[in-house]
Amino acid sequence: MPFLTSPIAWITGIPEPTLRLLMTLGLAYPIARVYNQMYIRGKGPIVSAATVTERNMFILLAGLGLSLFFNGSTIYHSLITVAVSYGVLYLNERFMPQNRLYGAAAVWGFNAIYLLAGYYFTATDEYDVSWTMPQCILCLRLMGFGFDYYDGATSVVKVEGPEATKKAEEATDHQTTVRPTEKVKPPSNLPLSFASDTPLAILPDFSQVLAYCYFPSAFLVGPQFSFSLYRKWLSTTPLQEEGNAVAQEEAEKDQMRYVFRCLGLAVVYLAIQQGIGGNYPTSYLLTDEYASLGLLRRIWIFMVTGKFVYNKYIGVWMLTEGACAYFGISYEGKDGQGRHLFGGLANALPLQFETSTSIDHVIGSFNINTNLWVKYYVFKRLKFLGNKQLSQFGALAFLAIWHGFHINYFTTFFCEFSVTLCESVLRKRLLPTVQTYTKSNAIALVAWKVVAWCTCSASLHYCVVQFDLLKASKAFIAYKNVYFLGHFILLGIFLVDKFVLRPVVRTPKDKVKAN
Repeated sequence: MPFLTSPIAWITGIPEPTLRLLMTLGLAYPIARVYNQMYIRGKGPIVSAATVTERNMFILLAGLGLSLFFNGSTIYHSLITVAVSYGVLYLNERFMPQNRLYGAAAVWGFNAIYLLAGYYFTATDEYDVSWTMPQCILCLRLMGFGFDYYDGATSVVKVEGPEATKKAEEATDHQTTVRPTEKVKPPSNLPLSFASDTPLAILPDFSQVLAYCYFPSAFLVGPQFSFSLYRKWLSTTPLQEEGNAVAQEEAEKDQMRYVFRCLGLAVVYLAIQQGIGGNYPTSYLLTDEYASLGLLRRIWIFMVTGKFVYNKYIGVWMLTEGACAYFGISYEGKDGQGRHLFGGLANALPLQFETSTSIDHVIGSFNINTNLWVKYYVFKRLKFLGNKQLSQFGALAFLAIWHGFHINYFTTFFCEFSVTLCESVLRKRLLPTVQTYTKSNAIALVAWKVVAWCTCSASLHYCVVQFDLLKASKAFIAYKNVYFLGHFILLGIFLVDKFVLRPVVRTPKDKVKAN
């Protein structure tokens, strides 16, 4: 609703769409506080079916209110997609209950077409904050929900949960089943957002699905999580199971410490972005002034610019993570010291990201739950291709088209895919030699970590600049100003590995390790 935010934007100098985004994320905090006061603080661990319904209605109305604040009249886009997606699955359940593939495929197709049509009709040459931003989050949420419904037809093992959860599920005629992943990994090693109980044996009530899609702290920029987690959260009060006031107070203190930690990190990242990142816009890389600088300075500015492209995402994700922790949906039990943990829906791990020495570290610390979503609903479903790299390429291609039609989305993910392959080549070639020194020399180990951190950071920052520039013509100018150095380095590594160096001979010991 620009008429509410425009005056504040004019006073603060912050662009109105950005201000509306931050205010929507911030408003989730007081909503979470009200929710805690009404349904958590001082309540017992047993949750009745009536209370579950009341909680769900609170979340639904609060989420719809925030969506209306952000989207205004364009809220109808999300309402249409949720209603149609649920309607398709309902018809599938009613007329073809034994074959859920049609319903899941229809949900995927409809949401993909709707989102891409939105991108097509609203896209500009700039990175826009519009209704398509929450729509892309909703798109994945409904696609995942469709697959969960499909998986529920083939999963037959029931999960015995807490008594309160069991009663609530029986009251709403819900059944919970186990994903085949359970046979490979124990539940304790699976992420909270997509644990083993994601398949849906029976289509849930529409009101719960609608509230799940509009969860106040997650509908706008994520994080992604399964419907099963939402349903479980509605019907339990895990912090109330301690049974005494002292333990309850400690649990609440741990929760608030985590909330303020997330909020503090968000403020730091966003303040740095506003105060320093504003001096390094990607548009500057296209100017004659930038082109006239010395090469080393151009490279330095290029890398710093790429760093701030990532920086803004971490700030926003930390802001929404704090609100999720305040609601308590991210609660994942206690650690060995008895401290309550609320990082189950973390979408970014700032310390790990800032110190990453490999692409694997980055994947595990940046946009975590989206990566997990793609892993479970795309990457693993491409197993029939018979090649891990093809599956990985397919997953990255899906992520690219999910972001929109701009060609730079595809070139960015292809560039990052190339960096991943290049990293594997370097690891294969260099590690056997390097480890002879790093295992016996602490200084050599530190030096190797520093080199790995520098190359990993440089690769990421080099690749992501084109993501923010959107158009291929702009990316060409930016990379031309640094002589396409990164592209030539990647190409050189592949060519040397393929045609100059001898193939690496794997010993039987290496093969055993690989298996």
